[in-house]
Amino acid sequence: MSGRKVCVKSVLQLLRKNKAAGLVVTNPADQFYLIGFSFYPGEAVLLVHPKGVVAFVRNLYVEALNRTVAGVEVIGCDEDRLGATLNYVKKHKLAHIGFDAAKEMYAAGKRMRRAGLTELPSLISSLRETKGADELKKMRAANRIAFLAYEYVRPRVKAGMMECEVASLLEQFMRGHGASALSFDTIVAFGDNAANPHHKTGTRRLKKNEAVLMDFGCIYEGYCSDITRSWWYGNNEPAEYTRVWKLVDQARRTGINAVRVGTATRQVDALARGVITQAGYGTYFTHRTGHGVGIEIHEEPCNSADSKVVLRMGNVVTVEPGIYLPGKFGVRLEDTVAVTQTKAHILTKK
Repeated sequence: MSGRKVCVKSVLQLLRKNKAAGLVVTNPADQFYLIGFSFYPGEAVLLVHPKGVVAFVRNLYVEALNRTVAGVEVIGCDEDRLGATLNYVKKHKLAHIGFDAAKEMYAAGKRMRRAGLTELPSLISSLRETKGADELKKMRAANRIAFLAYEYVRPRVKAGMMECEVASLLEQFMRGHGASALSFDTIVAFGDNAANPHHKTGTRRLKKNEAVLMDFGCIYEGYCSDITRSWWYGNNEPAEYTRVWKLVDQARRTGINAVRVGTATRQVDALARGVITQAGYGTYFTHRTGHGVGIEIHEEPCNSADSKVVLRMGNVVTVEPGIYLPGKFGVRLEDTVAVTQTKAHILTKK
């Protein structure tokens, strides 16, 4: 049985547990998970029901879908695809059809409720939290491309280069090695810009003896990668930078060592954060220790203090502690790891 058929089968099993027989899917990431085809937002509606999957799509998708995706009934519809879906449900007398209430706009949700559809929790999101062998293979490839990009670009970073130039080098390398897109906007930060965890890459030029931080990733066959590396550019590295970098690295390694089946995600956060807090820098670690990664760059589960999730086989999460000193510099070190029974398998490597 193919991976996509397994996905649909799993959705139907979850639907039965929730006393539903079918599901209307409008979220592009969920649609990709189900049939392995990427749509722009709003350009497709999928209907999953016991007899299969029906795709209501713009006419420009019809030929490609019929050619590349097996086992899906494709209906071209350039106007009101949700309306066409609801009419199909009514015409075929499909009962107990639901929709993901958390992912719908108010107007669409209201329309589906009026048509007799039922609000359901995010069932597909829960399935996407654990990755199968084929998904892990793609994520390994995506993260390897990102790691190789770091190895290629770092020795080419020179004084006088702009942040956006370095970002361009990273992006060109990843595209040239099979990536279809970026996981998110590449962050390259020089000097005190690195003290902003979500700095917007700009035109600042690198000077001798200042901090460099790069946070980036790519999409390979629909799956994301995420990596962050920090270092001091120049020969006169301040003692404080060295101390901070070593602390963040220790926190990263501590967090990764905690990742395994059965560990609470809040424990991963607590252990990594504890290294930094005990050293007196706790107030300068301003974000969670990590997040899930998959078809989207931010998924569940998250390594955060308020999470109640326990790690399971097939989860893929980041471990990314950081220390950010305003007006000085910031250090973040991030790896993406897959959860196994006994340890974390680091994906961001060769």
